[in-house]
Amino acid sequence: MKKYYTLLFISLFALVLVGCSDHIKTVDTKEAEAIDVSDYFPPIGMMRTYNQYDPDGKTVEAIDTVNLSINSDGPDTVYIHEKGGMASESIKEYAVNEKEVRLVYVVNALKNEETAIVELSNKPKWEKNDSDKSISYLTATGLTVEVPAGKYDNVIEVTTVIPNDKKGRKTVHYYAPEIGLIKTVFGFEDGDNFTFSELKSLEMKEDTSEADHQVKQDEETTTDATEDEETTSADAKEGVYSNKQYGFSFEMPADMLKRLTADTGSWDSDAIATVDFTFTDTDRSIEQSLFSIIVFENDGNADNWEHTVYKYVGSNDSYIFAYTMSSEPNEEMLKPENEDLLKKVQQIAEVSRQSMETFEAE
Repeated sequence: MKKYYTLLFISLFALVLVGCSDHIKTVDTKEAEAIDVSDYFPPIGMMRTYNQYDPDGKTVEAIDTVNLSINSDGPDTVYIHEKGGMASESIKEYAVNEKEVRLVYVVNALKNEETAIVELSNKPKWEKNDSDKSISYLTATGLTVEVPAGKYDNVIEVTTVIPNDKKGRKTVHYYAPEIGLIKTVFGFEDGDNFTFSELKSLEMKEDTSEADHQVKQDEETTTDATEDEETTSADAKEGVYSNKQYGFSFEMPADMLKRLTADTGSWDSDAIATVDFTFTDTDRSIEQSLFSIIVFENDGNADNWEHTVYKYVGSNDSYIFAYTMSSEPNEEMLKPENEDLLKKVQQIAEVSRQSMETFEAE
């Protein structure tokens, strides 16, 4: 059966495909407690490349790097810098010990906050402590799993569900020793399984401490588009968004601009303001956050300005401007009857990245 799910962001899957089962078989308590889960967290310096798969056949690469942040006024912290794939760039800080791997801080397009999400535990069952009130189960140990990067032994399997979901959907993660996550599989309500991501390759980097190395923003990646999604130079000149308050503008096809509303916000406490662009459909009363221009004070260091998540797009005498894409889809967008809007939003999101090449600070 053809799935109607179209990928926009990785969190789309987290919302749609995680579900519940009342009959999950777990390993016994003694077997779980004997596991040192810190062995299943990647070492400092490891860079992992994943293949992420669209149900329609598209493959996208995602890369993450494990780093150490050296803090003079507190304990050193371990964080994973994620980029590429089907989501916006993010930084995730972890607390790791032999009994638990906990996500403690997240920075991405919409969040800059503390969390307490338990990704791994040496228990047969645990509450993840996420917004969905998910429950994870240690469902297998000692597995041998083959992915494009190779064959791995002593793999553990973690199955995550949301209580009281009658459709029985689930997410299954596979972790290999000294590597971490190597495969993610989603279970659909019709009983089919879909492999969302697999480890493609890995390597060790020599210099990963934040004291000696600052994570640099990647150059914009050009993504292949289908013929009906391509934007020519002529198309890009049909519309211009201009912000008089902060003095910037960019070009975007007029038919896309007219579907967007721009509002000034302040969700990033380090910035002066955020200008947030939202897709709106008044007929169906749907709004979907798409991307933001983050406005920072220009302290005279614009030429050397960098950010671990945001992409620098320009500056004027007063401000430095950066771009970031939203990472959280609206639940209304996930409904089958709104599939056409989801595809339109995906198209506009891609074009917004291309439009940043036309960004001008006045």
